Amino acid sequence: MYLKKIFIIIFIFLIISQSAYCDERIEAQRNAYRHNNKGLLYLKDNYYFGAIKEFEIAIDLLPNSQASATFYVNLGNTYEQIGYPKLAQPCFEKALSLNILCFDYYLKLAQNYSKQGIVNKKLKEFQNRKDSPLNDIMVGLLYIQKGEISTGVTTLDLFCDKEPNLLITEGVRKYLDKITKEKL
Repeated sequence: MYLKKIFIIIFIFLIISQSAYCDERIEAQRNAYRHNNKGLLYLKDNYYFGAIKEFEIAIDLLPNSQASATFYVNLGNTYEQIGYPKLAQPCFEKALSLNILCFDYYLKLAQNYSKQGIVNKKLKEFQNRKDSPLNDIMVGLLYIQKGEISTGVTTLDLFCDKEPNLLITEGVRKYLDKITKEKL
């Protein structure tokens, strides 16, 4: 009986000591990924409101990192799926500003401009910007979205010739291969 009491006391002491030494750090990055993944599951189940909220939480936890560009794209995709391309536009623009070397973000943004019918306006804006050679990517994509495929392909090809060593150039070349096989 005495041994049983000692065993119970030791057991209770171990349980209490475990809770006293638990690690209660909040890891925003891990939580952001979890919320993003939960949003993707909601999106797969067509639960758009839940998906939007989860992506917004992920963005709030990790607002200005390169990794959060994915969260912005997921949010933008959700808005587009429910028919709100205007709400998707700032999401795609923010994603692009956080990760300027991801070609898919340029393509998403150009397609979004096309859905809104503002390709001509945005084409003029990007043609007037001379601060970055990356603007040529948007110019080429906007020409393609506008239907002037040969002009767009030429613009993107010239970009690849001018900037052969950039990481994004590989994505542009793959897109050019795909678009020339499909359209020309």
